[in-house]
Amino acid sequence: MVGWIKVRIAGMLVLGLLPGSVWGVAAQKKQNPDRPTLPYSMLGLHREDIDAYDSKAEPVARVSEALLSVDQTGWSLIHKYYPTLGTSHEGPEKKVHPEDPADRRFFASFANEDLAFSPMPLLCMIWSLPESQLSGPVKNLHDELVPAMALEDYSTWKLDELRKAVDKLTDATATVKGVKYRTPKKRLSFKQALQLYAMTVALVRMETKWADKADSPPPDMADFTNRLRHQLPLQISDGETAALLLYLPASIDEPLARGEFEERADVVVIKRKGTTFEAEQFPVYLTVDQKEWNPSWIEFGDLISDTSLVARKYDHDWTRLDGPYLWFRPDQLNGEVVYRATVKFQAREIVIEAERSIERRRAVKRADRPADYDPGKMTAFNPGVDATAVPPDPLSVEPAGVTEVFNGLKWPVPYFSNAFRAWCAYGRWTSGRTEDGRTWVFVDADAPRKGAPGSNTPPPAGIPQSAFTTQQSPSR
Repeated sequence: MVGWIKVRIAGMLVLGLLPGSVWGVAAQKKQNPDRPTLPYSMLGLHREDIDAYDSKAEPVARVSEALLSVDQTGWSLIHKYYPTLGTSHEGPEKKVHPEDPADRRFFASFANEDLAFSPMPLLCMIWSLPESQLSGPVKNLHDELVPAMALEDYSTWKLDELRKAVDKLTDATATVKGVKYRTPKKRLSFKQALQLYAMTVALVRMETKWADKADSPPPDMADFTNRLRHQLPLQISDGETAALLLYLPASIDEPLARGEFEERADVVVIKRKGTTFEAEQFPVYLTVDQKEWNPSWIEFGDLISDTSLVARKYDHDWTRLDGPYLWFRPDQLNGEVVYRATVKFQAREIVIEAERSIERRRAVKRADRPADYDPGKMTAFNPGVDATAVPPDPLSVEPAGVTEVFNGLKWPVPYFSNAFRAWCAYGRWTSGRTEDGRTWVFVDADAPRKGAPGSNTPPPAGIPQSAFTTQQSPSR
């Protein structure tokens, strides 16, 4: 019996040495050396580490929540008069002309199909309609929109006034990453939510509380808010064209290559002819610093369990796991038109006829990014005319900017002789007593400069290695 027990123990020891793959268990994956880690001796994050992270995350959380509140209350207002608009239907879409296979148009419930399904394009159309030609639910909806869509210019307000106004419409809370911010109060009306969003965009742009706490270079809040202000209400006159830039922070896509993420926004160009509006939508991809914002160590599992958050805060990293890229870049990628809609306002209903195209990877062109993000300056990719953008060559090196080159220069270390140091400290070039009669200054010979002959020769015994020493004479 004892022998059998020994055999079992020996067998278990042998099997325990076999790799995990033999048992169907994946072997432990080797840690990526580029992945941020914490030092073993670290007891906790410093205040400056937390502030540097929050200076980016807090404004993003504020404006994102305010924008989502506008979308939610905007659709609620539309559903009050048109319950079927802005909703998804099960089953195949109803064709406009089912007898014509070449006609791909269908009856839709959306005027646009951006990632957040913003109601703003449809609301702008309704707001632009002439009141004298309206009746029924369209008129009632229009009448509610008129006082809500007219906004003040909050950029002219004082900072303290903006802070107080925003605080009245928000509550204090925190994100899952531990960032404190203010979220919209529950049950805001559409008018209140829209005012809050416009005020938040203005406040984030002029806020000063992070001025001495952010990293260098600090996040560019002027650039960030420029992306957000082009989805505020626009009135479209008859015969005119207007454009909106629909941007939800940290919406990402892979327009050029798998694994190469860029931020996505959508341009919606609206043309009005009487009570009929035609809309075209195409995506634009705001390029980022791939090395910093989309590092190679990020894996799919990080999206489920963010285990590197504290280490990123410690290293002052800001990646796509944290939020949008917050610095300006001079280029962007413009995609093809992916959605077309004709919106007709009739006596009792709103009819939307739409046509959808499937997005294709690499069906984009590289274009200059407007500094003000004016969507009217952005054009869609035309496959027959525009050159197709290609992924960057991994072997090519992007030329460094002037600032980066300047900061990378190695400046010579300043050299001061012992005599000069003694003169700066005591007003003497040579050894001797100072004017106070109490301090004796001894100026040692200068050591050879590094790299010069004899510079590695150790000093003689008994000679101090400091530049000079001071001795106090006894009191008399």
